[in-house]
Order: sequence, then C-alpha cells, then structure tokens
Amino acid sequence: MEALVTGSSGVLGHSLAPLLAARGDDLRLFDMVAPPESLRARLTDAGVDRVRLGEFDGDMRDRGALEKAADGVEVIYHLAAGQRMKPQFSNYSEEEIFSMNLAGVKNVLEAAKTCRVRKVVFISSSAVYGLPEDRLIGEDNHDLEPLGAYGDSKLEAEVVCRRAMEDGLDVTMLRPMSLFGDGMTGVFVLLFDWVRRDRRVFMLGGGLNRVQMASADDVARAAIQAAVEPGTGGLAINIGSAPETVPSVRGQVEALIKHAGATSKFTGFPAELLRMAARVLNVFGLSPIVPEHYLLADRNFVLDISLARERLKWQPESDNIKMTCDAYDWYCRNWQDVAPKPNPALRLLEALT
Repeated sequence: MEALVTGSSGVLGHSLAPLLAARGDDLRLFDMVAPPESLRARLTDAGVDRVRLGEFDGDMRDRGALEKAADGVEVIYHLAAGQRMKPQFSNYSEEEIFSMNLAGVKNVLEAAKTCRVRKVVFISSSAVYGLPEDRLIGEDNHDLEPLGAYGDSKLEAEVVCRRAMEDGLDVTMLRPMSLFGDGMTGVFVLLFDWVRRDRRVFMLGGGLNRVQMASADDVARAAIQAAVEPGTGGLAINIGSAPETVPSVRGQVEALIKHAGATSKFTGFPAELLRMAARVLNVFGLSPIVPEHYLLADRNFVLDISLARERLKWQPESDNIKMTCDAYDWYCRNWQDVAPKPNPALRLLEALT
C-alpha cells in the first residue's frame, strides 16, 4: 500500500510514519518542515528505502503540490495543522491559523478526489468540544463550541469532510486528546522544564481535576485501523487513554516528579486569579499559555472511547502517567534543542517563589 502523510514531521508523524513503514507501506511525507533527525532515525529502523523523503516538501495551502504528492497513493493521513503553541506558528494570527488549516483540509480532499484516493483519515481534535462538561464526553452527547481558531478550524473541517463523503470520498475523522510523544511542543514542555531543573511546578487550581491524554503511538495505531476497518467512513471518533485510568492532574504531576527523581513541588494557584493575569499578559503577547490552556486547565476533560473500541477494534496501550514519563525522558535527551524560550512572566514567577 502507498500512503501520503501530511504533517509528517510533527509529534504524530514521528509515530505514524515509522509504523506504516514497518508494516510494509510505501510512504510519501509532506510537510513544510523537513524531517528532523529523530524521525529519520526511526524511519531508518523501520525501512527507509520505502520512504520518499523530501520529494514532497511543501505547504498544505498549495493544492498543486498536494495533488502531485497524492497521485497514485491509496490512503492519505492528514495530520498537518497549525497551532499557535507550535514554534513555527507562534507568530500567526488566529485568522491565519483558521484559514491555513481549513485550506489544507479542502486541498487534501480535492487532491484525494482528483487522484481517486481510496481513503482519507483526518486528524481532528478534542478541541471541537470547547469547554468540557463534567461528565464522560461521547461523540454525540456534547455541544461542539470550540474556544479558538484551532478548534474552529477542526470543526469546520469535519463539516467539509462530511460534504466530501457526499461526493464519493471515504473519510474517517479522529478526535484525539492532547498528544504525547517524541517531538512534542507546547505547554507540557514547560512542565518538563520545571521538573528537569527541580523547580516548582505551577498549576492553575488545585490539580484535583482529571484530564485525559493521548499517546501519539496509540493515535497512530487508531489512524491505521481507520484506514483498514470497513464501515468507518463519515464517523468522528474520540481517541485517548482509557477513561477509567485517568488520574488527577496533581497525581499525574507527582508521578512524573517521582519518575524523574526530582525535588520539584506542586504549587497550585487560584484559578480565577491566574486566568485574569493570563488574559492581561495575552493582550501584550507575554502569556506563556494561550487562552485554550488557561480556560481548560482546571476542568475535568475525559472522552468516552467506546466507539473507537467497537468500530476500530482498537485499545489504548499507554495511560496518562506512562506517556507523560516517556515524553519527559525524550525531553531530557533533547532539551538543549527543544527547551521553551525564556518568558518574562515565568521568570518573575520563579523569582518570587
């Protein structure tokens, strides 16, 4: 089978591309960022002779480049998406994030139609649910009201995917929770940096809430299952760790500190006070977190993954604590290249505590 993976240099690409190569698939990798050495090493172990590296580097807004990349492939795994928390997109506006992500999905679907691609697997996001209600969230029992441009773009992309189904394309949509794996960036890198340096770990609220995560390896396996299991077209499917295993945020952080052998202490801040401060800092471009983070940080957010278990015949293999510790170990091996940029607000907070 020949497959195209967009966004192949990201966290999920680090897991999906080697898995596909290991199972014997011929790969085409499409990304505006060249494959990093960490991904190249994993691909070498999996059979790099079947991977066409660099030939299809490009921007997902370039429909012609996507059509060239899609010509002759059987499956497209569309992972590519911009988020302001990713370093390469930190200077993008909310409008640019929305338009880029939506254009990418439209171009992928048009390329799939033109090139008669059998299957498209689109990686959506749990961000489509917006502020989570305090219960187990199923695909059809919760309002879809995203908080920012990233979530808005994913929700609108799902609408576009369903329209493409009407034109004969076979598209399955996956809604994973926050991804943990090699190459990860974002707010959790701040946590890893604090623990590595034995500094206090600052959290919004007391950390008694439960927030499900998703291992990139688990999501990659779910994507492959979506491509091969019949009857999944048109479905939007939650992906995450097993709900019954999700610990409190504080329990997860304390388990990480123990794993690291660190002396870091958990420090919770009143939720509303920290939200107010983050809003002000965000106006001046000084907040280390985006609104989606400070609005969600003290809420319970756990998805029901029954549909994935039933229709994809898939089970998560990692729980929150294991994937956090594994991601931390990767960070410690690579921190000199991926450490978060110094932030004035965080420097002040560390100095005062």
